[in-house]
Amino acid sequence: MKKIILYIFLVACSLTISAQGKFDPKRFTRDQEAFITKHAKLSQQEAAAFFPLFREMQQKARPLFKKQRDLVRRNPQNDSEAISTINEIDEIDLQLRKLQQQYHKKFCKAIAPMKVHSCLRAEEIFKHKTMERMAQRNTPRGGKNK
Repeated sequence: MKKIILYIFLVACSLTISAQGKFDPKRFTRDQEAFITKHAKLSQQEAAAFFPLFREMQQKARPLFKKQRDLVRRNPQNDSEAISTINEIDEIDLQLRKLQQQYHKKFCKAIAPMKVHSCLRAEEIFKHKTMERMAQRNTPRGGKNK
């Protein structure tokens, strides 16, 4: 669940930056792929096998993340609506996990499982570093972000 929330936050921040005219999705993808390739020590052949599947998974997950983000932003008026919303969020979370599981299996067929694990770890590190950079940009000079 933490990964999903982190990813939703990352996407939301990216959209905010995009609205400011600073976010370049192509550059983000290029930087992400370069980071994963370097960190996971992928050969050109491994990268060519892995990244089309990786982008495909991200593309399929994007509408689920958007729907989940919209549900989180919902303002239920009573307990019944809150429970319904929570159940919908949980169902999307399960759908995302199933999607990841399907693609993790595809990744392992395309490249060695050890490399897949390294790619997944690199993706997490990249997200974390991206979040840190975004937080630093949003921190007023001379003070810490509170």
